[in-house]
Parts: sequence; structure tokens; C-alpha cells
Amino acid sequence: DVEDEETIGEVNKNPDLSTLYMLQVVSKAIDISLAKELKNLLFGSSLCCFSEEWKIQSFTFKNIPQLKYGIVQKKGGPCGVLAAVQACVLQQLIFADGNRNKDTRCLQPSEVHRTKCLTMAIADILWRAGGNEKAIVALPSGRQQFTPIGKYKADGILETLILHSATRYEDLIVFLQQNIHQFEIGPCGCILLTVSVILSRSINLVRNDFDVLTNRLIGSHGYCTQELVNLLLTGKAVSNVFNNVIELDSGNGNITILKGITSRSDIGLLSLFEHYDVCQVGCYLKTPKYPIWLVCSESHFSVLFCLEKDLLGDWKTERRFDLYYYDGLANQEEEIRLTVDTTQMCTEDKENDLTPPLEHCIRTKWQGAVIDWNGTEPIL
Repeated sequence: DVEDEETIGEVNKNPDLSTLYMLQVVSKAIDISLAKELKNLLFGSSLCCFSEEWKIQSFTFKNIPQLKYGIVQKKGGPCGVLAAVQACVLQQLIFADGNRNKDTRCLQPSEVHRTKCLTMAIADILWRAGGNEKAIVALPSGRQQFTPIGKYKADGILETLILHSATRYEDLIVFLQQNIHQFEIGPCGCILLTVSVILSRSINLVRNDFDVLTNRLIGSHGYCTQELVNLLLTGKAVSNVFNNVIELDSGNGNITILKGITSRSDIGLLSLFEHYDVCQVGCYLKTPKYPIWLVCSESHFSVLFCLEKDLLGDWKTERRFDLYYYDGLANQEEEIRLTVDTTQMCTEDKENDLTPPLEHCIRTKWQGAVIDWNGTEPIL
């Protein structure tokens, strides 16, 4: 029985923390009521389970020299989680040491360094979701912690979880360093992160973030909803991508509240839905703190990024610059570098199907920019 078992006093020799470190992490087993609530929040029913695509997905890196920073997606489904983690890994890889402009060598990290960046990225995601006060890391124990009964369908993962709580950021980092292989090698690192980020925010707060209480974090066909992507990027599972809150008068004196992004995000988002006038991405996501964006296109998420920190604050840098594109699902074999020129105007035919969707997404931020694929075959 691991109920409230305290693991205080584990001594850890860590290269980053030269002093002997007393790790304060409180661990307890999951119970059936929490597992049911998690499933309701994720799928809308405690009788649903994670799909095979989710169960086999971890945050494993590519071994192609030019793409050593890239996380591999095995099958469709959890791309929203993978792209969000990929973006946060790139933030660590490119901008963690404060240098403003980088050369491409930072995109060819050693295995040790990219694992460290993954650790820091996961720590930031969980700590942000916990309001910068706490984080919960869910890890499998290899055995059932409760007997699945009643309206609950076992999936072999949730029932085995031990929940480890940290209330100091340093403890979270050390604990993740000790357990990062569970996320990187897996097998189910993607599920562990998803459960950890929900519990770090708390089930009640996630539910209250939604516009509609019956919303869920995993939609049909196992895709991540916008709520789950927003939770990973901003720490709140709001339903929209515009800035702040919109109040709609729905008649009879009733007000409908639609919740958006409340402050400038570290990582941004560009959406093909905006090109088609289906949604509006606010400047908190469109102009993030770091020049890294998730790209939402045809229910798939990928990543676009720039090596120049000044891109978002210096109009001169914004005249002509390079963006790198990475899609973990596309079996990408080579670097894709796009040159964006905002000093020229591209004449875009809105009805023309031959414009790559990625260009449409980029032009939602840099309207009319000319985009050069630098010899790479454009992705249609």
C-alpha cells in the first residue's frame, strides 16, 4: 500500500545540483474515482479507453543528423500533445541560454542534451499547469492499484499509476531527470504526460476552463482537442484561441461566456481555420514570447520555428527571415527551411487549391508574404 508514502530524504547526486539534494516528493496511488473522473474528462465516458495509437506513443527522437531535435510520431491521433512538447523542447534547445540569434548547430544536439531539453520542457508544461506552485507526475507502477468495477473499463495504464506531487520546481526537475526514460522511451509517455498535466491543473479547474462542461480533451478518432493543446501551451484548458473572454448575449438576458487565452504565450499557434475565416487567433498566440508556433492544419498539428529571438520584436528582422518546419508524422528525412519575404506581396488566389496549406497558415500572420521553399518539394 503506497497511500501517502513520503519519499522525503532520497539523496540524489545530480550533475546540475552539486550539493546533496533532499528530494521532497509525495507519492500516492490513483484510485477508481479519480480514474473515472480522468476518463470522463478525456473521453466523455469512463467506459472509453486510450487507442492503440496513444498507447504506443512516447517522446522518442529521430536519429537523422539534420533532424536530431525532432520527436517521432508513430501513428495519427496524439499529434497535438507531440507538437506542443516538440515546441517546448525547441524553446529549450534554441533559446534556453539567452542567446538571441543561433546558427543551425543548435538543431543537432547530443543525445544527452536533447534528453535534458525534454526534461526541462515537460517540467515547464507541468509547472505552468500547476499555477507555478505545484506539479503532479503520473508514472506506472507495473501493477493494478485498484480493482476495476462498475462503470469503468480498464486499459492497463490508468489503473497502475502512482501520482508524485512536487511543490518546489527544483524537486520537479530532479524527479523528472530520474524518470525521463518513462516519457522518452515509454511505451506510453504521451499518456503519462497528458494525465500529469491534467492533474497538475486539477480536474475541477480543467472542467471550469471549458466553455461547455461536457467538452473533452480527446475528440473523435483519438485527436487532441483545442482544449488539450491550450492546456499544454498555456496551462489552461480554454476552448478558444482568441484573446481574453468574449461575452455573447444569447437572448432572454442570458450571457454566454467564451474563454480565450489570457496572456502572451511562450509558444504560439497559427491555424488554417483562420485562413478559412472559421476562427480568429489572437495576438497572445500569434505573437508569442518565442518565435515557435504550432501549426494547426486539417486536424493535424506540426511545428514552425525561427532561430532568431528578435523576430517578434524587431520589424527589421521581420522583413526577410527563415522559418524551419517539422512534422513528426510525415517521415521527414531532411530539414525544411522556408524563407519568408514580407517586403514583397504575393498575389494569392483564395480559390487556388495548389497553394500549400502551410503557406496559408504563415500568411495569417505575415499577410501576403512571399514564401520560398528553398528547393524542397512544397507540402500540399
